[in-house]
Amino acid sequence: MPRNLNIIAIFIILILCTIIFCYSSTDVKAKTGDFIYVGGTGLGNYSSIQDAIDNSNHSDTIIVFAGNYSENLIINKSINLLGLDKNNVTIYGNNGLYSLLIKSPNITISGFTITKSNVGILLSGLDYNFCNIKNNIISNNNEAIRLINSSNNNISENIIKQNLNFGIVLYESKFNIIYNNTFIENNKAINLRRWSNYNEISKNNLTSYNYGFNLDFSFFNNITENLITNGDYGIYLTSSKNNNVSFNYIGNNREIGIYTSSSDENFIGSNIFLNNNQDFSKKTKPPNIQTPGFELLLVLLSIIFITFVKKYK
Repeated sequence: MPRNLNIIAIFIILILCTIIFCYSSTDVKAKTGDFIYVGGTGLGNYSSIQDAIDNSNHSDTIIVFAGNYSENLIINKSINLLGLDKNNVTIYGNNGLYSLLIKSPNITISGFTITKSNVGILLSGLDYNFCNIKNNIISNNNEAIRLINSSNNNISENIIKQNLNFGIVLYESKFNIIYNNTFIENNKAINLRRWSNYNEISKNNLTSYNYGFNLDFSFFNNITENLITNGDYGIYLTSSKNNNVSFNYIGNNREIGIYTSSSDENFIGSNIFLNNNQDFSKKTKPPNIQTPGFELLLVLLSIIFITFVKKYK
Protein backbone atom coordinates (compact mmCIF):
# COMPACT_ATOMS: atom_id res chain seq x y z
CA MET A 1 0.00 0.00 0.00
CA PRO A 2 2.74 2.52 0.79
CA ARG A 3 4.32 1.64 -2.57
CA ASN A 4 1.13 2.59 -4.40
CA LEU A 5 0.99 5.86 -2.50
CA ASN A 6 4.54 6.66 -3.59
CA ILE A 7 3.70 5.99 -7.23
CA ILE A 8 0.63 8.23 -7.00
CA ALA A 9 2.68 10.99 -5.32
CA ILE A 10 5.35 10.82 -8.05
CA PHE A 11 2.66 10.96 -10.74
CA ILE A 12 1.09 14.07 -9.16
CA ILE A 13 4.49 15.78 -8.94
CA LEU A 14 5.16 15.09 -12.63
CA ILE A 15 1.79 16.60 -13.59
CA LEU A 16 2.48 19.71 -11.49
CA CYS A 17 5.93 20.16 -13.05
CA THR A 18 4.43 19.87 -16.54
CA ILE A 19 1.83 22.55 -15.73
CA ILE A 20 4.48 24.89 -14.29
CA PHE A 21 6.73 24.41 -17.33
CA CYS A 22 3.91 25.15 -19.75
CA TYR A 23 2.92 28.28 -17.82
CA SER A 24 6.51 29.50 -17.71
CA SER A 25 6.97 28.94 -21.44
CA THR A 26 3.81 30.89 -22.22
CA ASP A 27 4.96 33.75 -19.98
CA VAL A 28 8.35 34.02 -21.67
CA LYS A 29 6.77 34.09 -25.12
CA ALA A 30 4.41 36.90 -24.06
CA LYS A 31 7.32 39.03 -22.87
CA THR A 32 9.46 38.39 -25.95
CA GLY A 33 6.74 39.10 -28.52
CA ASP A 34 6.58 38.20 -32.18
CA PHE A 35 8.53 39.41 -35.22
CA ILE A 36 6.71 41.37 -37.93
CA TYR A 37 8.33 42.33 -41.23
CA VAL A 38 7.85 45.32 -43.53
CA GLY A 39 9.18 45.42 -47.10
CA GLY A 40 11.32 42.71 -48.60
CA THR A 41 9.91 39.71 -50.44
CA GLY A 42 8.83 37.44 -47.60
CA LEU A 43 5.36 35.92 -47.56
CA GLY A 44 3.07 38.01 -45.37
CA ASN A 45 5.39 41.03 -45.18
CA TYR A 46 3.64 44.39 -44.82
CA SER A 47 4.22 47.16 -47.34
CA SER A 48 3.31 49.91 -44.83
CA ILE A 49 5.04 50.48 -41.48
CA GLN A 50 1.85 51.92 -40.00
CA ASP A 51 -0.12 48.80 -41.01
CA ALA A 52 2.46 46.67 -39.24
CA ILE A 53 2.20 48.83 -36.11
CA ASP A 54 -1.59 48.68 -36.14
CA ASN A 55 -1.50 44.88 -36.30
CA SER A 56 1.21 44.44 -33.69
CA ASN A 57 0.97 43.74 -29.97
CA HIS A 58 2.97 45.08 -27.06
CA SER A 59 6.53 43.66 -26.99
CA ASP A 60 6.50 42.79 -30.71
CA THR A 61 9.48 43.66 -32.90
CA ILE A 62 8.91 45.17 -36.33
CA ILE A 63 11.79 44.69 -38.78
CA VAL A 64 11.80 47.11 -41.73
CA PHE A 65 13.72 46.21 -44.89
CA ALA A 66 15.50 48.72 -47.13
CA GLY A 67 13.25 51.17 -48.92
CA ASN A 68 11.64 54.61 -48.87
CA TYR A 69 8.53 54.90 -46.72
CA SER A 70 6.42 58.08 -47.03
CA GLU A 71 4.48 57.88 -43.79
CA ASN A 72 3.57 59.85 -40.67
CA LEU A 73 3.71 57.15 -38.03
CA ILE A 74 1.82 56.96 -34.73
CA ILE A 75 3.40 54.40 -32.41
CA ASN A 76 0.92 53.66 -29.62
CA LYS A 77 2.27 50.30 -28.43
CA SER A 78 5.41 49.29 -26.55
CA ILE A 79 7.24 47.79 -29.52
CA ASN A 80 10.70 47.68 -31.07
CA LEU A 81 10.79 49.39 -34.47
CA LEU A 82 14.05 48.43 -36.17
CA GLY A 83 15.40 49.32 -39.61
CA LEU A 84 17.91 46.89 -41.08
CA ASP A 85 20.26 49.69 -42.25
CA LYS A 86 19.92 53.35 -41.28
CA ASN A 87 21.51 54.41 -44.58
CA ASN A 88 18.93 52.57 -46.69
CA VAL A 89 15.69 52.61 -44.67
CA THR A 90 14.17 56.09 -44.97
CA ILE A 91 10.99 57.48 -43.45
CA TYR A 92 9.80 60.63 -45.24
CA GLY A 93 7.45 62.80 -43.19
CA ASN A 94 5.96 64.56 -46.24
CA ASN A 95 6.52 67.94 -44.53
CA GLY A 96 3.89 67.02 -41.93
CA LEU A 97 3.88 67.83 -38.23
CA TYR A 98 5.98 64.75 -37.45
CA SER A 99 7.50 61.65 -39.01
CA LEU A 100 7.11 59.55 -35.85
CA LEU A 101 4.76 60.35 -32.97
CA ILE A 102 5.40 58.29 -29.84
CA LYS A 103 2.27 57.60 -27.78
CA SER A 104 3.40 54.76 -25.52
CA PRO A 105 6.22 54.02 -23.06
CA ASN A 106 9.02 51.52 -23.65
CA ILE A 107 9.44 52.04 -27.40
CA THR A 108 12.73 51.48 -29.24
CA ILE A 109 13.40 53.21 -32.56
CA SER A 110 16.65 52.28 -34.29
CA GLY A 111 18.16 51.97 -37.74
CA PHE A 112 16.34 54.65 -39.79
CA THR A 113 16.91 57.82 -41.74
CA ILE A 114 14.12 60.18 -40.66
CA THR A 115 13.61 63.28 -42.77
CA LYS A 116 11.34 65.94 -44.30
CA SER A 117 8.95 66.87 -41.47
CA ASN A 118 8.46 69.59 -38.90
CA VAL A 119 9.60 67.24 -36.10
CA GLY A 120 11.39 64.01 -36.92
CA ILE A 121 10.49 62.24 -33.65
CA LEU A 122 7.91 63.79 -31.31
CA LEU A 123 7.53 62.38 -27.80
CA SER A 124 4.93 64.22 -25.75
CA GLY A 125 3.24 63.14 -22.53
CA LEU A 126 3.91 62.29 -18.91
CA ASP A 127 3.03 58.62 -19.50
CA TYR A 128 5.36 58.15 -22.47
CA ASN A 129 8.72 57.41 -20.89
CA PHE A 130 11.58 54.89 -20.99
CA CYS A 131 11.97 55.05 -24.77
CA ASN A 132 15.19 54.40 -26.68
CA ILE A 133 16.07 56.42 -29.78
CA LYS A 134 19.32 54.95 -31.01
CA ASN A 135 21.48 54.67 -34.13
CA ASN A 136 19.37 56.79 -36.50
CA ILE A 137 20.11 59.55 -39.01
CA ILE A 138 17.70 62.44 -38.43
CA SER A 139 18.16 65.19 -40.99
CA ASN A 140 16.51 68.02 -42.92
CA ASN A 141 13.61 68.57 -40.53
CA ASN A 142 12.70 71.74 -38.70
CA GLU A 143 13.49 69.86 -35.47
CA ALA A 144 15.06 66.42 -35.20
CA ILE A 145 13.75 65.28 -31.78
CA ARG A 146 11.33 67.04 -29.43
CA LEU A 147 10.46 65.83 -25.92
CA ILE A 148 7.61 67.44 -23.98
CA ASN A 149 6.88 66.33 -20.39
CA SER A 150 8.75 63.09 -20.97
CA SER A 151 11.36 61.54 -18.71
CA ASN A 152 13.81 58.64 -18.42
CA ASN A 153 14.44 58.33 -22.15
CA ASN A 154 17.74 57.38 -23.81
CA ILE A 155 18.86 59.20 -26.96
CA SER A 156 22.18 57.83 -28.13
CA GLU A 157 24.43 57.17 -31.12
CA ASN A 158 22.32 59.16 -33.59
CA ILE A 159 23.56 61.41 -36.39
CA ILE A 160 21.51 64.61 -36.21
CA LYS A 161 22.32 66.97 -39.04
CA GLN A 162 21.10 69.90 -41.10
CA ASN A 163 17.92 70.50 -39.13
CA LEU A 164 16.67 74.05 -39.58
CA ASN A 165 16.00 74.88 -35.93
CA PHE A 166 16.71 72.35 -33.17
CA GLY A 167 18.66 69.13 -33.08
CA ILE A 168 17.19 67.96 -29.75
CA VAL A 169 14.81 70.18 -27.77
CA LEU A 170 13.39 69.34 -24.34
CA TYR A 171 10.44 71.05 -22.64
CA GLU A 172 9.76 70.21 -18.99
CA SER A 173 11.52 66.86 -19.48
CA LYS A 174 13.68 65.30 -16.78
CA PHE A 175 16.12 62.45 -16.15
CA ASN A 176 16.86 61.86 -19.83
CA ILE A 177 20.18 60.63 -21.19
CA ILE A 178 21.62 62.24 -24.34
CA TYR A 179 24.80 60.31 -25.05
CA ASN A 180 27.31 59.91 -27.86
CA ASN A 181 25.32 61.64 -30.62
CA THR A 182 26.79 63.59 -33.52
CA PHE A 183 25.28 67.00 -34.35
CA ILE A 184 26.19 68.71 -37.64
CA GLU A 185 24.82 72.00 -39.01
CA ASN A 186 21.86 72.55 -36.70
CA ASN A 187 20.83 76.04 -35.58
CA LYS A 188 20.61 74.97 -31.92
CA ALA A 189 22.08 71.52 -31.45
CA ILE A 190 20.81 70.79 -27.92
CA ASN A 191 18.19 73.04 -26.36
CA LEU A 192 16.82 72.62 -22.80
CA ARG A 193 13.85 74.83 -22.11
CA ARG A 194 11.46 75.54 -19.27
CA TRP A 195 12.31 73.29 -16.32
CA SER A 196 14.10 70.54 -18.18
CA ASN A 197 16.06 69.33 -15.17
CA TYR A 198 18.33 66.47 -14.06
CA ASN A 199 19.34 65.41 -17.57
CA GLU A 200 22.66 63.69 -18.34
CA ILE A 201 24.29 65.00 -21.53
CA SER A 202 27.73 63.60 -22.27
CA LYS A 203 30.21 62.59 -24.99
CA ASN A 204 28.29 64.25 -27.81
CA ASN A 205 30.05 65.82 -30.80
CA LEU A 206 28.60 69.21 -31.80
CA THR A 207 29.85 71.13 -34.81
CA SER A 208 28.62 73.91 -37.13
CA TYR A 209 25.85 75.53 -35.08
CA ASN A 210 24.65 78.93 -33.96
CA TYR A 211 24.21 77.59 -30.41
CA GLY A 212 25.77 74.30 -29.34
CA PHE A 213 23.95 74.11 -26.01
CA ASN A 214 21.20 76.51 -25.06
CA LEU A 215 19.69 76.22 -21.55
CA ASP A 216 16.78 78.42 -20.54
CA PHE A 217 15.18 78.06 -17.09
CA SER A 218 16.68 74.57 -16.68
CA PHE A 219 18.41 73.26 -13.57
CA PHE A 220 20.57 70.44 -12.16
CA ASN A 221 21.75 69.13 -15.53
CA ASN A 222 25.13 67.51 -16.14
CA ILE A 223 26.88 68.64 -19.35
CA THR A 224 30.17 66.77 -19.44
CA GLU A 225 32.79 65.47 -21.86
CA ASN A 226 31.25 66.96 -24.98
CA LEU A 227 33.16 68.16 -28.05
CA ILE A 228 31.76 71.60 -28.98
CA THR A 229 33.49 73.20 -31.96
CA ASN A 230 33.19 75.48 -34.98
CA GLY A 231 30.01 77.38 -34.15
CA ASP A 232 28.99 80.78 -32.83
CA TYR A 233 28.17 80.19 -29.14
CA GLY A 234 29.37 76.93 -27.60
CA ILE A 235 27.24 76.91 -24.42
CA TYR A 236 24.64 79.60 -23.72
CA LEU A 237 22.89 79.67 -20.33
CA THR A 238 20.05 82.01 -19.43
CA SER A 239 18.25 81.95 -16.06
CA SER A 240 19.60 78.44 -15.43
CA LYS A 241 21.26 77.42 -12.18
CA ASN A 242 22.84 74.45 -10.41
CA ASN A 243 24.06 72.89 -13.63
CA ASN A 244 27.39 71.10 -13.92
CA VAL A 245 29.34 72.14 -17.03
CA SER A 246 32.70 70.42 -16.91
CA PHE A 247 35.32 68.46 -18.84
CA ASN A 248 34.07 69.73 -22.21
CA TYR A 249 36.32 70.67 -25.13
CA ILE A 250 35.13 74.03 -26.50
CA GLY A 251 37.00 75.35 -29.51
CA ASN A 252 36.92 77.56 -32.60
CA ASN A 253 33.70 79.37 -31.71
CA ARG A 254 33.28 82.65 -33.55
CA GLU A 255 31.58 84.40 -30.63
CA ILE A 256 31.89 82.97 -27.10
CA GLY A 257 32.76 79.54 -25.71
CA ILE A 258 30.50 79.77 -22.62
CA TYR A 259 28.07 82.63 -22.10
CA THR A 260 25.91 83.02 -18.98
CA SER A 261 23.11 85.45 -18.26
CA SER A 262 21.34 85.49 -14.87
CA SER A 263 22.96 82.08 -14.31
CA ASP A 264 25.35 82.59 -11.42
CA GLU A 265 25.00 79.38 -9.42
CA ASN A 266 26.45 76.83 -11.84
CA PHE A 267 29.58 74.73 -11.54
CA ILE A 268 31.71 75.54 -14.57
CA GLY A 269 35.18 74.02 -14.38
CA SER A 270 37.83 71.82 -15.99
CA ASN A 271 36.75 72.73 -19.51
CA ILE A 272 39.32 73.07 -22.29
CA PHE A 273 39.08 76.23 -24.41
CA LEU A 274 40.94 76.67 -27.69
CA ASN A 275 40.79 79.36 -30.39
CA ASN A 276 37.46 80.89 -29.40
CA ASN A 277 36.88 84.57 -30.09
CA GLN A 278 36.17 84.78 -26.34
CA ASP A 279 36.29 81.83 -23.96
CA PHE A 280 33.87 82.99 -21.28
CA SER A 281 31.47 85.90 -20.80
CA LYS A 282 29.09 86.65 -17.99
CA LYS A 283 26.26 89.14 -18.20
CA THR A 284 25.67 90.79 -14.85
CA LYS A 285 22.30 92.02 -13.71
CA PRO A 286 21.68 95.76 -14.12
CA PRO A 287 21.80 97.77 -10.89
CA ASN A 288 18.58 97.77 -8.93
CA ILE A 289 17.41 101.39 -9.30
CA GLN A 290 14.29 102.08 -7.30
CA THR A 291 11.77 104.64 -8.45
CA PRO A 292 11.58 107.52 -5.93
CA GLY A 293 8.61 107.29 -3.63
CA PHE A 294 5.79 109.81 -3.43
CA GLU A 295 7.23 111.44 -0.33
CA LEU A 296 10.58 112.15 -1.98
CA LEU A 297 8.92 113.58 -5.05
CA LEU A 298 6.79 115.85 -2.84
CA VAL A 299 9.92 117.16 -1.05
CA LEU A 300 11.68 117.86 -4.37
CA LEU A 301 8.67 119.70 -5.75
CA SER A 302 8.43 121.77 -2.55
CA ILE A 303 12.10 122.80 -2.80
CA ILE A 304 11.68 123.76 -6.46
CA PHE A 305 8.53 125.77 -5.63
CA ILE A 306 10.16 127.65 -2.70
CA THR A 307 13.25 128.43 -4.80
CA PHE A 308 11.05 129.75 -7.62
CA VAL A 309 9.01 131.98 -5.23
CA LYS A 310 12.11 133.50 -3.59
CA LYS A 311 13.73 134.19 -6.92
CA TYR A 312 10.76 136.10 -8.37
CA LYS A 313 9.35 137.70 -5.18
